[in-house]
Amino acid sequence: MPVWKLNDGIRLGKILKPNGYLGFVKVAFLISGLEDILFDNDFIFIEWIGKPVPYQIETILWDDDKTARIKFKDINDSDNAARLNGRPVILSEKTVPKDLMDSLEPSELIGFKVIDDQKRNLGVVTALDESGKQSILEVSSDEKEILIPFHEDLVTKIDFKKKTIHVDLPEGLLDLFE
Repeated sequence: MPVWKLNDGIRLGKILKPNGYLGFVKVAFLISGLEDILFDNDFIFIEWIGKPVPYQIETILWDDDKTARIKFKDINDSDNAARLNGRPVILSEKTVPKDLMDSLEPSELIGFKVIDDQKRNLGVVTALDESGKQSILEVSSDEKEILIPFHEDLVTKIDFKKKTIHVDLPEGLLDLFE
């Protein structure tokens, strides 16, 4: 059984509900492509009271690229499966290839802290405006709202474990919002 801490992983899904009477649960994942890395007998973690608890996959049946029916070892009926309802599913960041991490929907970034290259906390992402040609992060701080283009030249790192977005902004951009 793996030894692992919660800060070594990221929440990449949620258990929706029991599926059938044999102990299967329906799981919705935030990203696609996990069908190539999650298999029978692998371990995933389910959060209980802020702690990751390892569960061994007995059987995994993919419904589509983001949802699966999973039967965990020792969960053998719908009553035990129902106890998992609504629980976050956590995977080790080392397990998930970087290209899959990059495929997360931008709307999943709401609530992330935005930190600039000088390590200043600029605020929290409150929305993502995708109505124009360029997606814009709407960042709210105590004093103001900042609009930051969501572009690979400006966003240097997204840390899903710490829920932070690191940006390198052009000189003078923040002055526009004062």
